[in-house]
Amino acid sequence: MNVNKTLQIITESALCIALAVVLSLITLFHMPLGGSVTPFATLPIIIIGLRHGAKWGVVGALVFSLTQLLLGMSNVVAVPVKNMGNMLLCAALDYVLAFTILGFTGSIAQRFQKRVQGLFAGILVTGCGRLACSFFSGVLIWGPYTPEGWNVALYSLAYNVAWCLPDTVITLTACLLLARVPALGLFPPEKTAIQGR
Repeated sequence: MNVNKTLQIITESALCIALAVVLSLITLFHMPLGGSVTPFATLPIIIIGLRHGAKWGVVGALVFSLTQLLLGMSNVVAVPVKNMGNMLLCAALDYVLAFTILGFTGSIAQRFQKRVQGLFAGILVTGCGRLACSFFSGVLIWGPYTPEGWNVALYSLAYNVAWCLPDTVITLTACLLLARVPALGLFPPEKTAIQGR
């Protein structure tokens, strides 16, 4: 890869990350203990991976995760059992891993011939990965806030599905709509089947 191409990808990725950060500040719905529904804040991060592959997708998602960690530092220090281990685990599960996993959306999507199938699978898998991170965080860190009478794991699942599912559906819908406009050049073209001789 030549220097100009690398600079182009870095510039494009930086713009996508900046847009994602701005969109993440607009919340459609915010849960009381963390987690929010945004107007497809993760879509620009997903686009990096779709356009430039897993390596750039993961790097872009990691940078985005660190910006979210800085913005959400008040949540990290608000863990119910305040010790360094819990704070680091919160930072890892609720921010770094939860957002970095989005960088793999493109590599999953590109395994499919049809763009719509690939986008659906990629966003669904990484959305489930993000949900898993939040679920384990809820069980391991935020368990003391479980309402009386609830099972910790069941409450964590219900709580995190309540925000993660709509956020993933909004992102998926926006992604599928944009993919229908090839002129935008946001997504790689569909693969064509190789005809046998």
